Amino acid sequence: MVIEQFTRVGLASTAVAAVTAAVGLYIGYQAYRGLRRHDSPPMRYLSAGLILLFGVTYVVAFTGNALLRLGSVPLVYQGYFRLAVRLVQLAGVGCIAYSLYLTRSDVATTE
Repeated sequence: MVIEQFTRVGLASTAVAAVTAAVGLYIGYQAYRGLRRHDSPPMRYLSAGLILLFGVTYVVAFTGNALLRLGSVPLVYQGYFRLAVRLVQLAGVGCIAYSLYLTRSDVATTE
């Protein structure tokens, strides 16, 4: 069986990654709920950034790690999964930064 090949630390690491992905998706869901309540451009970008940063990033990382560990995908593609995670992180942080910029510019125009 494939699970017998894992060490206890490897199994613990996989379990923590799965829980982190689930919590990330929960944070993304809460951001989406906030967007539905306060539909504004800054909230749209903040919500998208949180979903990308805390939801999609961890799901991509967990899925890639699982596929690599199970041997479904050759180890050669490890770098591609890492790049995908970093690109999603960059997009998430960029959305959050842009939402803060919009919030600041909205405040400046109302004063």
